[in-house]
Amino acid sequence: MMEIKCWDWISKRPPCQAACPAGTDVPGYVVAAAQGRYADAYQALKDTLPLPAICAYICHHPCESKCVRGRVDEPISIKSVKRFVTDWAASQPAKKAPAPKKADTERQKVAIIGSGPAGLAAAQGLALKGYDVTVFEALPVAGGMLAVGIPEFVLPRKVLQSEIDAIESLGVKIRTNTRIGKDISFDDLRQQYKGIFIAIGKQNSAKLNLPGMDAQGVVPALSFLADANLGKLKKLTGKVAIIGGGNVAMDCARAAVRLGASEVFCACLEKEDQMLAFEWEVDRAVAEGVKLFCGRTPQQVVTSNGKVCGLQFADVESIKIDEAGRFLPVACKGTECTMEADTLIVAIGQSADVSFLQGVKGLEFTKRGALAIDPDSLSTGMPGVFAGGDITAPAGTAVDAIAAGKKAAQNIDRFLRGDTNGKGALAVDVEVPDDRLPKFVQKRKRQEMPLMDVSKRKKTFDVVEQGFSEKVAVQEASRCLNCPMCGNCMFDRSQMCFKTASRLL
Repeated sequence: MMEIKCWDWISKRPPCQAACPAGTDVPGYVVAAAQGRYADAYQALKDTLPLPAICAYICHHPCESKCVRGRVDEPISIKSVKRFVTDWAASQPAKKAPAPKKADTERQKVAIIGSGPAGLAAAQGLALKGYDVTVFEALPVAGGMLAVGIPEFVLPRKVLQSEIDAIESLGVKIRTNTRIGKDISFDDLRQQYKGIFIAIGKQNSAKLNLPGMDAQGVVPALSFLADANLGKLKKLTGKVAIIGGGNVAMDCARAAVRLGASEVFCACLEKEDQMLAFEWEVDRAVAEGVKLFCGRTPQQVVTSNGKVCGLQFADVESIKIDEAGRFLPVACKGTECTMEADTLIVAIGQSADVSFLQGVKGLEFTKRGALAIDPDSLSTGMPGVFAGGDITAPAGTAVDAIAAGKKAAQNIDRFLRGDTNGKGALAVDVEVPDDRLPKFVQKRKRQEMPLMDVSKRKKTFDVVEQGFSEKVAVQEASRCLNCPMCGNCMFDRSQMCFKTASRLL
């Protein structure tokens, strides 16, 4: 048999994997699922993606936008296949977690501030490397915004808790109700831990300077979601207005529908095709009865006896953005109108509470209030202190934060081991030119995630996405073209090397 020069499998990334912020081995688990090797599929996920079950429910799946299958017919429903694999794994008998490695006692203790997606991902990665990890969380529950900022109809609590339990089984300690700067000082952390990862995210809703904002019935978006998720808010009455058009605004709107609001509407600056929320989030909100007033800017909160009774807004003429990234809309005169509202939820963005870091020597902040870091290592100006997630950048997605946590674990480990190189193995992204697309592939329709019927889901916080059956999951996964096959024998099955052929057996 002729000798074929094989690319290094580990260092080559197909377009879908390259598009994933966390570098998930997409073909690894999709091809395994297509062959019914679900345990292998789950292992491929766990090896490359922290918190795989959480991602299976809330990831915005940028991998699908780069799926080469989309050039043949339609991209693979990658996220839906992942959901099937993680649901399958959850249904299997529990296995005892492997004993964590032992680290050098002089470098073993690492503190993580925040138990959101970035903090949990970093804790998992560091625990697997043998470090003694303690996570500090100001909230009464672990999970950060995963627990209090995402409604249960999107991310079931049992799924989140199972991931947290798995991390704790590695020896990670999570201390809830512990606020840095109040219950323990940052200086004390510096004395007690060799490494620190700051992953507090943006846990405060941005404020809006409008007349009437101090009225009873005006609620910050994240406070509203936290009260709903923690069971403090069980019912709404009357009409609910929401200012904002992002994903948080859609979550608030859909939660308000389920809590019994008689009418829910969102007013946002952007036009409908420019809304910041993901398209499917907007579609689901509209399907559930949420009304959209796009291209509108709020003017004032209408009040009666100190309570909200409406929202006045006008058409947007233009929008400017200042140096701090704030939107400065200009209203079109003569277009003012008022909508009745009994509750007003403000969902125009989030900010971080960094008061406990103010004045700390070695830490710097950008003009927009983000903690300044080296983008490659995630290190701050203080040795041993790293940061990642929303605290270091504009608000991102959960998978962006998970990727930051994964990267932080790798770089903290390098720092504590004294590795001055600071870089891991280089990855080369595989390009698949059109002339390399397989000619033997038949066009097949993409399988979409089944959703709970609208009439039912409006009355319950049960998860909306119902998941694939085994038959559908295998059918959809089998559409994968297995793009990372060797560069010299791409799609030429007669010339496959062993590494490629073994993936398809």
